[in-house]
Formats: sequence, C-alpha cells, structure tokens
Amino acid sequence: MRAVVFSRYGDESVLELVRRPAPVPADGEVLVEVRAAGVNPVDWKHREGAVRSDRPFPLGMGWDVAGVVRATVPGGPAVGEDVYGMLPLPYGGAYQELAVLPASAVAPMPAGLTYAQAAAVPLAALTAWQALEAAGTRSGTRVLVHAGAGGVGHFAVQFARHLGARVSATASARNLDFLRRLGVDEPIDRAAGGGTAGSAGAAGAAGSAGSAGSAYEGAFDVVLDTVGGPVQHASWRLLRPGGTLVTLPEPVDEAHRLPGVTARRVIVTPDGEALRRIGALVEAGAVHVEVQSALPLEQAAEAHRVSREGRVRGKLVLTL
Repeated sequence: MRAVVFSRYGDESVLELVRRPAPVPADGEVLVEVRAAGVNPVDWKHREGAVRSDRPFPLGMGWDVAGVVRATVPGGPAVGEDVYGMLPLPYGGAYQELAVLPASAVAPMPAGLTYAQAAAVPLAALTAWQALEAAGTRSGTRVLVHAGAGGVGHFAVQFARHLGARVSATASARNLDFLRRLGVDEPIDRAAGGGTAGSAGAAGAAGSAGSAGSAYEGAFDVVLDTVGGPVQHASWRLLRPGGTLVTLPEPVDEAHRLPGVTARRVIVTPDGEALRRIGALVEAGAVHVEVQSALPLEQAAEAHRVSREGRVRGKLVLTL
C-alpha cells in the first residue's frame, strides 16, 4: 500500500511516499480503506519531534480517517460500511491506503458528507467536544474561543452554541463574517487594539495582557485556548472568579495562574460514541464542516507547510 512516513525528525522534506505492507488488525480493531485523512497541527508537531512515540522509524503520519471498512469485529461496523474515526495518540497511521483503528473509535460517516469532509471531523471535533465538556459548558455559559475559525475552533463555537452558551471568538478580520455564519454572538478581531472588544483578541494573538480592554476582564465563564503561549497567559484575567481556562496545545503555565480560576489541559482521546452524536448534529444541519483545501496524498508536505503557517480556515485534508 502507499503510505506517507518519515525516518527522522525535521521539516516537511523528511516526509516520504513509500510502499509498505498492509497493516493487520489486532483484536478489537477494524481495517479501513482510507479515502481521506485529516491534517492537524499535531501532525507536523509529530514530524518535528515535539510529539513522540516509542515506536521505531519509519513512523506513520496522521490520526483522522474516513473510508470503507474492509475487516471488522463481532458487533462492529459492517464490511463495506462508510466510517470515520480517530487513531489513538501518539501512534500515527492515517496517511496511507489502509489503516487499523479500535472498533470503539469509529462511527458511521454522517450522511451527506464527502470522505474529505468526514476526515476533517474526528480529532478536531472531539477535541472541541471534550474541552467544552471538561469546562462544564451549559446553557447561559459565556464562552470565549481563541482562533474560532480554525480546525478545533470552528467546531467549538458551534458545539457551544448548541449547548446554549453565549459565544465570543477571536479570528483574523477576514474570518469574522465566517464566525457570524457559524452563529458566533460576538466575533472579535484578534488584531484590533485599544479598549474595544477587539483588544481581547489582540491580547490573545500577541500575548500582551496590557492591551486587553477592561470590558473583557473577568467577562467569561470559559476560555478555550487553542493556540498556547502568550494566548494562554493573556487568557487568565479574561475569566471571572470561578471560571475555567481549558488549554489544548500545551500544559497549564502555573506562573500565570490567578486565584479563583480553574485551569486544565485537555488531550483528545478517540470516542466513537461521541462521533455518533457529532454526526447526528452534522446530519441535522446544526454543525457545519469547513474544509479549506483537499490535497492528494502526494502533497502531504505542502499540507504540512500550509498548516504550519497557521492561517487555515477549518481543516486541510489529504485524499486517496
């Protein structure tokens, strides 16, 4: 089978398209013929060595798959069924023609989605779902999502709205209308300055706590940090006492902790049942899946380059 692998840590040039033996499913696993694989920031972080596994080189790439079941387990999906799912971190293996996943990690592909759209969902949507759940998001909660137009962000704002929260989100100026279309109550230009709403986004983007407008200090019940670094640091004082900061890309920086604010890091885990529930929302039209580009498997390096630049609206996907 064709597969994208890498044999040393480094930039996009270490990725290779090779021929490898087809994987053999273990007990409890299904074999999926991959039609599309999602691209996430954790992919290039894995390639660079920031996310490592205990397996020897060459290492596989990617965690999101959408495709057709070719071998299954008792009680699992039927052979020939369209499914989507996420491989367990940190063991990549989605950028290839055949992938093995725990049967518990896959769900029926939502009706009406292409393989490319379905592959854009699992890791990002599950991350958003589990983060909002960890924060106790419910009706009436005031939520701020940093980078609301990104892969995790665009799912998080929609899930939060579905839960009845009042949602604010930061984004570049070009994505503010996109956020409005997703139902965001208050899109915030992350580059705006001064004492206006936009300065919360500026603080998030630039990490300058002093530039955040006083109107946003203590304004939120939940802040979802999808960026890290200075964004996490500036987020603490945007939370009310008793509020919750959820950080995704890195651990909580205790040096910036403020009293009365709960903070936790969420690392996504596969969950086929949650994907069934997410799929139902997609089928009902309550959640939109945004795919900026679908590139062929041969252009995995280009997809990593674009993802690394950090200006992706929604998701990038590789097609097979």
